[in-house]
Amino acid sequence: MKKHDLMLAGKPPERCLNCDTSLLGHYCHVCGQNARTAEPSLREFCLDFFEMMTHADGKVMRTIRRLFFDPACLTRDYIKGKRASEIPPIRMFFVSLLLFFAFTSVAPFHSIVAREIPEEMAEESHSTLPPSGHAESLKVELKAQVETLTFSGSKRVQKWLDDHLAAALDNPDEVQHVMGEWAERMVLLLLPISAVFLWILYAFPKPVPLYDHLIVSLHSLTVLFLIVTVATILEKFLSDEVMDWLIRALALAMTVHLFAHLKGFYRRSAAGTVLRMILLGLATIVASFLLTLALALIGLQLGAVGE
Repeated sequence: MKKHDLMLAGKPPERCLNCDTSLLGHYCHVCGQNARTAEPSLREFCLDFFEMMTHADGKVMRTIRRLFFDPACLTRDYIKGKRASEIPPIRMFFVSLLLFFAFTSVAPFHSIVAREIPEEMAEESHSTLPPSGHAESLKVELKAQVETLTFSGSKRVQKWLDDHLAAALDNPDEVQHVMGEWAERMVLLLLPISAVFLWILYAFPKPVPLYDHLIVSLHSLTVLFLIVTVATILEKFLSDEVMDWLIRALALAMTVHLFAHLKGFYRRSAAGTVLRMILLGLATIVASFLLTLALALIGLQLGAVGE
């Protein structure tokens, strides 16, 4: 009797319908396909869809709950091999990163450089010039300030800086576009940077495998991106005063969460964990500054065309 006839007769097939392996149970031990006897139908499709959605939703909610309230145990379980009931950390990381970039963006270049204009100068120009003249006056003032920037080094570097900054003022939107594209790539560098910092900080008294630090970094950065995304969304609906208090509360919550994560996973003393957090924070500030500087230089190089 053929396999399809066995299905219609309600009898389970003896071999897997997918890879033709001899079946030892309800699931194929080679490819994992279910050896069910039901004939493919719309009802079966709906049941499969419902099962997939509820199962995935359960895993997502369970992973997020443990990620926020029991991160150390979640990381330890994954490293030990308890992974089937949770969303993989790399998948959660990229989902959080996708949400982060969906609701945030790089600040426009012209908004950044406009902060350098003295307030009195802007008010004076605005009161004496029409809107178009005001914008042109601001551009002239900005170019004048750019010309005062000096680099005590190579003349070639100084010329590159002058040309590209001047060109960026004429074409700020393109600079912003380039910076936005490269920001999505460079933010991925936070993952290996964080893992290496943890690897150095926890090298004594007993070294920890770099892989473990990588999983810790994945979970920690996922929480960071999710919280920043939520704060970005709430900023559109809350007043500035409420947002100020909310940002302080979220910063405190992230600090406490990181402390619980590091102390619970690495099982070091509270004082040692605090000291490592301080060093990690300083290293992160330096790395963020260097990444931001690199991003600005890339934006000027690719987004601004010097004369």
